[in-house]
Amino acid sequence: MTDSLKVWDLQKSIYRHLKKRAKAIEGEVSEELKRYEKNQRTYANRSFQTSNFSALLNSIKKSDVVFLGDFHSFNQNTRNLERLTRALIKQRKKFAIGIELAHQEHQSAIENYLKKAITELEFLEEINYHESWRFPWIYYRPFFEMARAYQLPIIALNTNGSLIQRDLKAAEQIKKFMKENPGERLLVLFGELHIVANKLPKMVKKELLNLIPDYEQTIIHQNLDEVYWKLHETDIENHNQIVSFKESEFSLQTAPPWIKYESMIYWYENLSDDPEFELHDYTLSDGVLGLHSNVPENFIFLCQKIAKSLGLEASNEELEDFNLYEHQNLKIMLDKIGRIPKSSVVQFHKNLVKEGRVFRIPFSNNFYCSSYSINRMTFLAGLHLQDIIIRKENINYESIWMEHSISKKFILIFKQTTFGFLSSKIVNPFRKCDRYCDFLDQIKLPDIDKRSKSILEVTIALIENQGERELKSILPKDRVYIVYEVARKLGFYLGDFIYESQLIKDKESYKGILKYLIDSNLEEAKFMDILTELLPSGAYQEHRKRYF
Repeated sequence: MTDSLKVWDLQKSIYRHLKKRAKAIEGEVSEELKRYEKNQRTYANRSFQTSNFSALLNSIKKSDVVFLGDFHSFNQNTRNLERLTRALIKQRKKFAIGIELAHQEHQSAIENYLKKAITELEFLEEINYHESWRFPWIYYRPFFEMARAYQLPIIALNTNGSLIQRDLKAAEQIKKFMKENPGERLLVLFGELHIVANKLPKMVKKELLNLIPDYEQTIIHQNLDEVYWKLHETDIENHNQIVSFKESEFSLQTAPPWIKYESMIYWYENLSDDPEFELHDYTLSDGVLGLHSNVPENFIFLCQKIAKSLGLEASNEELEDFNLYEHQNLKIMLDKIGRIPKSSVVQFHKNLVKEGRVFRIPFSNNFYCSSYSINRMTFLAGLHLQDIIIRKENINYESIWMEHSISKKFILIFKQTTFGFLSSKIVNPFRKCDRYCDFLDQIKLPDIDKRSKSILEVTIALIENQGERELKSILPKDRVYIVYEVARKLGFYLGDFIYESQLIKDKESYKGILKYLIDSNLEEAKFMDILTELLPSGAYQEHRKRYF
């Protein structure tokens, strides 16, 4: 079996596992919901063609109403919609936002909040967010912040009743708004099952055809399972992010489907019925998510799957030998860090905690995860696997932390972050990171701080160096955190590139690169060879992160 087929097999098995768990946790659902889900699958199975962001924006520009699909527990969906909203703001065209998260009877609370007559907490209490919605407020706050900043009306669309009754009442509310605000464009943020063409969009069209004779609309689905697997079969290397079913109906494919089911599992296990749910503490937080009781089991599962797809051997006993800590275990974690036998290394890892980084403490099986996400879990799973494999060859490979060589510390961190990102990319092929052109853009920003500029300067210099200068002439002396951030940026970039240009394309050279990432070689010459092989002069100058 080729490496790309092993990854395909891994992704299929993770998808089946997480979807089954999510549906089991969801429990018995109504017959109406089952019909809505079946209807969505039918529509998602239609033929489609690849599209682009320009075509999507052009469709939006022509539309009176734009329907945006939301999978409520998944923050990737709301981030995509936030990007679209910001793109429309740049066009300087007037529009409003319709939302499902608030009941129509709470319209006055929305208006009071937008004009800053009440606080955020008062607003959430007034709309009964604790009971009526309960999905992370951090996902939806940006829409309200944009509305405040750019004087965008927000319209409450939710009501009580069956799914079809709620759609009908939402359609009536949309008609009322459009009648009172002729020429306004409305972006409707609603659950993904409702925005299928024959549901809410059909009802709205029926309501508005007499009011707006040349009425047009755009439907934007997100991360449809059926579309993902069809794309995966025909376009595994690129995973085209935007497809169109017809001229005015699109799907943004920006994450593999199992990631949204994983978010659903987390929500059910931690938030939906949490008796200790505290509106003030959670909804006004910065989105930090704790590690629930099933995380260790999930971590082992991910380690096993990644090891199998990469052809690495690690026993269950080895994989189960770890400790995971989070922000709620800071006292324990800082105590573990304090046992490192060198004060400067202790301080460095304490700084990583302050910066919210995820990492493994050297010389141990202890991992720190600042906030839960499957990307962070798979990154740490990669570090765990890498450590298991390398220790079989050289148990003392991390002793470089006790020495003065900044170059070897840099290479060690680079190899760890590269393998960690590659591991997370295998599980989430849509994961993105900054690349060379992004670094160039960021360093030109007028408000860039001194530390960030220094990190970017060194990263760019390393890429452009092409092995001509020694590392010690590029890396700053006695600034381990700067060196760490450079290695991290470069490691993410190379992990991303290795997956897309080597692993998925079944290139023979991938075997040698993988071998390098899981051995104890910290020699500068080998690092330079790998870097110039993957990013040869001229090739990297076109590398840029995807928009979606």
